[in-house]
Amino acid sequence: MSDRTPQEDLLVIEALVEYHHDRLDVQPIRACHAKVLADEIATTHGLSIEDALRQRTAIR
Repeated sequence: MSDRTPQEDLLVIEALVEYHHDRLDVQPIRACHAKVLADEIATTHGLSIEDALRQRTAIR
């Protein structure tokens, strides 16, 4: 179990998806692993990656 809040997990998901997008051509294995991790985190909240990205808000 993580000590992160759901909003923090959304930020982590966003960062992992951006990493995947930015690094896919340079480091495809690491980039794909980042997307898998993003999906795993989203799934723990009952969300797809797309749903998680739609729900992100500023962390205060």
